[in-house]
Amino acid sequence: MSFLILDIETVPRPSIDDEMEIEILNKTKVRLERTGDDPENAENLIRSTSPFFGQVLCIGLRFLSDGRQQKDKIICESNEESSLQIFFEIINKTTKSVRYIHYNGMEFDIPFLMVRAAHYGIEINNWNFKDLRRFSFKSHIDIMMFLCNWNSYNAVSMDIACRSFGIPSPKGGDVKGSSVAMSYADGNIRGVEDYVMRDVEATHQLFKKIRQYIT
Repeated sequence: MSFLILDIETVPRPSIDDEMEIEILNKTKVRLERTGDDPENAENLIRSTSPFFGQVLCIGLRFLSDGRQQKDKIICESNEESSLQIFFEIINKTTKSVRYIHYNGMEFDIPFLMVRAAHYGIEINNWNFKDLRRFSFKSHIDIMMFLCNWNSYNAVSMDIACRSFGIPSPKGGDVKGSSVAMSYADGNIRGVEDYVMRDVEATHQLFKKIRQYIT
């Protein structure tokens, strides 16, 4: 059996129209009232974490073969459509024996990728990748869901999970999840690529801890 570990980084899309901006403003106000977050951070979060307001910037991949060999790849093209085209060309070629590993991917990464693919009409003909059934690790191994037993109320961030298992946190570098959009705007693509692969590495280390209980 082989595995494909993945993680995505997202950024806000350019402004679309007035109605979309009103919706983003309303959602930002709700978040500010609930959390007291910095207004700019709150707006960036709203824009970046929704496939309707955000877009994929880069995708980090790590292939693990049966022989435990690994191969890393970063997809970060000049535009989102090209990045998604390359990513789904890879996904469509993977076999049924490949299982996809991620942290909170069932709630975020995988649906985000699929909705953005639909935006461009990109074909996804890999049924296993599209298999988003809950309470199953047949196609997707969502480490966060395993650790919280599919109860999101008990879920913790990747940072906390890594600290709990004694794994170096991926949040220790210059670029963090909250600063991806700013780093992208500043042209620091290399920093974003390093960050996405730190998340991939952390996901891999967490998978090593739980693999015997799933596979």
